Order: sequence, then C-alpha cells, then structure tokens
Amino acid sequence: MTPSVAAFLEQAGWAQARITPMQADFSPRRYARLERADGRRAILMQAAADQKTPAFVAIACLLRDLELSAPVLYAAEPDNGLVLMEDFGDRNFGALLDAGEDAWPLYRRATDVLAHLHQAFDAANAMPLPLFDAALFTAQAELFLDAYIPFAQSREATPGEREGFRAAWLEALKPLDSLPQTLLLRDYMPDNLMDLPEREAWRGVGVLDFQDAGRGPIAYDLASLCEAVRRDGGPALQEDVLAQYHRQNPAVALPDLRRACRVLAAQRHTRILGIIARLAQQGRREKLALLPRVGGYLATLLKDDALRDVAKIIGTTESAFATRP
Repeated sequence: MTPSVAAFLEQAGWAQARITPMQADFSPRRYARLERADGRRAILMQAAADQKTPAFVAIACLLRDLELSAPVLYAAEPDNGLVLMEDFGDRNFGALLDAGEDAWPLYRRATDVLAHLHQAFDAANAMPLPLFDAALFTAQAELFLDAYIPFAQSREATPGEREGFRAAWLEALKPLDSLPQTLLLRDYMPDNLMDLPEREAWRGVGVLDFQDAGRGPIAYDLASLCEAVRRDGGPALQEDVLAQYHRQNPAVALPDLRRACRVLAAQRHTRILGIIARLAQQGRREKLALLPRVGGYLATLLKDDALRDVAKIIGTTESAFATRP
C-alpha cells in the first residue's frame, strides 16, 4: 500500500480494515475489498490519472439522482484516482450466468434499468457529457486499424483502407444521430451488473464501471447488454430484450431500434477486436481466446445490408477475425 492510499484510508476511517485484492478483467483500474472489525465492507478503487475517476464520481451521483443503484461513495479523491465506495457483494450477473442461472430473468431486469434510465434522464438539464455521434463512433472503431490489423496481419493499414473504413462507418452510423439521445453507460453488460435482491424493481440491479459514460443514441446500451465477448447467449436474447424495452419505452419504432442495435453492436465488436489485440501485444495473450466468439458475431452482423460497405472493407467471414499470431 502506498503512503497516499494509506493516508486516504486513514482519513476515511478505514485504516485498520482487512484488504483483499480483487481480480481485474479488461480494466487497468485496481480494486480491493475492505472489511472492518465491525463487519462493515467497502470497495477501494485505485486508478491512474487517465482513467477518468472524476467522471466516475460525477456519474455515480447522477445515476443515484435518477434512482439507479450506483454505489454510494464513502470517500473520494478523484484527482488522485482514489474512491472508497459501497460494496454490492458477490452476486455479479456475469458470474451468475456462468454458474448456470437462467439468463432471461437477469437480462429482463437489466433491460428494465435502461427503460427507466432513458425515461428519467433529461439531457437538457444534465451535466456536460461527451457526445457519441457518428464521427466519434467511427473514430473509436479505428482501433481495429491501429491495433488489430498490425497484430493479426503483421502490417499497417494502408491509407486507402483507412479512408474506405472511415467512409463506410460514417455512412452506416450517420442515420443513428437522429435517434433520441440519452445517457450512455457504455460498458453496460452482465459483468458490470450486480444482483441486489433486497431492493425493488430496477433498483435491484447494481450498476458499475460507468466512467466512460456520455450522451448518444438510446440503442447503444441495449446493444452493449447483448454483447458476445465473454460468453455465448447475449445475441440470442437481443429480440427479447428489445421487445421488453419497447413495451416500456416505445420512443423508437421496433424495426428502427433493431437496426440501430445491429449497427452499434458491429461498431462495438470491431473496436473490441482492437482492444483484444492491444492487450495481447501488452502480454495479456489469454484474451486471444475471445477472438473466435467476437469475430464470429461480428461476421454475422456485417451481413446486414446497413453494413454492406463496412463488410467490403473488413470482411464477412469468421476466419477474417480469428487470426492468432
């Protein structure tokens, strides 16, 4: 423990707590569970300067104002990347799915959270947030060019490939700028959701890992929820998720919502291929095991007519995304 962390915990009244490190996934942030002699528990988050801790603190407060179950913050030094927050326990949706729990009740509850959030959030009165539009989504997808192509093909993307990639994604994404705008949590998926059975309705789902939040189309987090990264099953539930959501918030026609989810899911998984490649280059080669699932799902999505120009640039077969150098 560094002197700065020790001083932070001392000031917060947790200096004598037992500390148990917690396993990280994709995140560079570090987490530990703290337990005091009186049985009270908390989670300590430590993050580098580039990990948006001030945004995490601000979004946590915003979500709680919207009656969502974001963690209560017991103490925070945002500029130093330190947060001491409520411990939601161990009932993580992702872990419950991996243990064989019925998937639909969990996805239904997660969908209800988004329906409530999108109806409660007022962009006009909210804190300033990054705007996720076609241009920004396209720029994010370029991680595929920057990291995946050099890793998988041992070469840099050509200027022509870059130009075609950007043009194709902008064309596919531009229609989504006209969708209703809301708060995007960005990494809204089972592994960032906690089961809080003592709380009612949408409050029974604890929400984590939202420091990258922004403002953008209402379809994004619906696509994120049904990702195909860590496990199978999410994409197969997409239709049920959309129907459940649409019953509560019919702001967009169901066919348009479905089309937007496919495009955004493709954008998201294109970027994830770049993330996996970058992590592998940094020595975390265990993440390469995710390539077949992510690439297979992306190949399926790219067969959609709305993504035909993107498919011409990066391919439509699973083998195009399964290379493991």
